[in-house]
Amino acid sequence: MNLREELFANQDLDYKAFHSKLVPNISADNIIGVRIPVLRKLAKSIAKNNADFPVEYYEEKMIKGFLIGYKKLSVDERLKELAEFVPLIDNWAVCDCVCSTLKFTEKNREDVWDFLMQYKNGSEYEVRFLVVMLMDYYLVDDYIDRVNAILLSIDREEYYINMAVAWALSVAFVKYQDKVMEIFEKKILPIWVHNKAIQKTCESFRVDKETKAYIRTLKIK
Repeated sequence: MNLREELFANQDLDYKAFHSKLVPNISADNIIGVRIPVLRKLAKSIAKNNADFPVEYYEEKMIKGFLIGYKKLSVDERLKELAEFVPLIDNWAVCDCVCSTLKFTEKNREDVWDFLMQYKNGSEYEVRFLVVMLMDYYLVDDYIDRVNAILLSIDREEYYINMAVAWALSVAFVKYQDKVMEIFEKKILPIWVHNKAIQKTCESFRVDKETKAYIRTLKIK
């Protein structure tokens, strides 16, 4: 399979125009315009054949990340490939979609946790990768306190980091309301993150109206 030919054969120019606006820091010239389900299908095919390919376009980078989740690898092999991949992340979409593909984390949480900690003080998308991974795989009883401690320790200016922290807290609120409510009540987050986390929590269909009304009173003016 020639991956690039397959990508252009599946190009959707309307989708390219739409998606380019969602990742404004990526040049539209570097986006072919292929929908995520197609990228996943191509990645699974490549995983079976162990094919190699150049990584220049946005979609090629996405597939490279998907392969870390799809290929048959040991945990150590996955983490080695992930260590090479994470510095290549330069937008929220590649970050978030690849994170959702790394299902092997669920059976290897402690090993992956130790791996993730190297990104606590990393670049904007390295820290976002850490936060989204914590949100996707570590909002469980054995890790929630450690996750909250990490989220509270992040004090950065970058938009995509702060959005990820707010998003993670809003997701954690649904399952661990008392723990996240305490964070909201103490008002110990950076102001923008605090208010955004409350906003996103109020957007959840899994939080009742009375609770939403109360946490809105906790916003910082």
